[in-house]
Amino acid sequence: MNFQKRKRNFFHNHGYNQKKHKQFNLEPGMKGFLCTCNFSEKECVRDAYKILNEFADEIYGPDITKDTNNEDKKQSVREEDDSVSENDEEDDISTALNKELHELKTEYSKPVNARRFQVVDTGVKNVVFIRSTLTNPLELVTKIITELNETKQQRTRFLLRLLPIEVVCKANMTDIKAKANVMLEKYFAQEPKTFSIVFNRHSNSNIHRDEVIEDLAEIISKKNPGNKADLKNPEFAVIVEMIRGVCLMSVAPNYYKFRKYNLLEICNTKEPKNDTKEEEENVPNEQVKDVSLNKKDVKENKNFTEETIDDNKESIN
Repeated sequence: MNFQKRKRNFFHNHGYNQKKHKQFNLEPGMKGFLCTCNFSEKECVRDAYKILNEFADEIYGPDITKDTNNEDKKQSVREEDDSVSENDEEDDISTALNKELHELKTEYSKPVNARRFQVVDTGVKNVVFIRSTLTNPLELVTKIITELNETKQQRTRFLLRLLPIEVVCKANMTDIKAKANVMLEKYFAQEPKTFSIVFNRHSNSNIHRDEVIEDLAEIISKKNPGNKADLKNPEFAVIVEMIRGVCLMSVAPNYYKFRKYNLLEICNTKEPKNDTKEEEENVPNEQVKDVSLNKKDVKENKNFTEETIDDNKESIN
């Protein structure tokens, strides 16, 4: 009997662990954001949560979901906040702490599948995936990189690249071509576009780079014969990231203009300026005249020295 109980409990827990494994590991069918960092994954996740939530609240509003099982907990936290807010001068710090605790409690009280952003394990160092319930991750990333490019204000420290991911499928050519065919339809079927295909791999050697690029380029050319490849400055970059047994794909506009979606490099780059033209425009007309006169004097002196040299040669002869 004891053996049967152990066996039953073992299989019960095994199923629970499998369900938990799928919730917190990168799996086909997900959407979200691919983040890269340098040996600081926890800090990278913190940066990603902060910037994604901030801009998502601006675009879509705060993430509010009803959870009937936790209404009592939320109500108790609200009562604590109200009691603390009565003494503003003495309890400003505690008010801020309670507010932050309230946000964390409401966020983690939601089911995993209902959270707007949830980090999942990729199994690869320095590569983080944030799963999202948003239908269009590209819209949020475009908002972030556009504002960073305009303001040049650094908003992250450990988060480097932030790529929107529309498709996560199994890493085999059949699934890749099938999913890519649907994804590329809305970008390349209407007007002719220029494109490039960016391929990266992480702990995967089964899929060949040239095969993926050739097959995706063929799909894009079939969508519209006017689509042309441009490796330097394409309108759209098709991103293909191989991570172990899964393939992540997306389409990124202005990929090289926005420094391959590297948030730190976007803030560090400056717009090129033609200093020589600006200096010439700022120089007064009188100085320009003086410069032109000096050039004439140099020419006259040069001619004069040449004449004197010729005269000296003749006198010597």
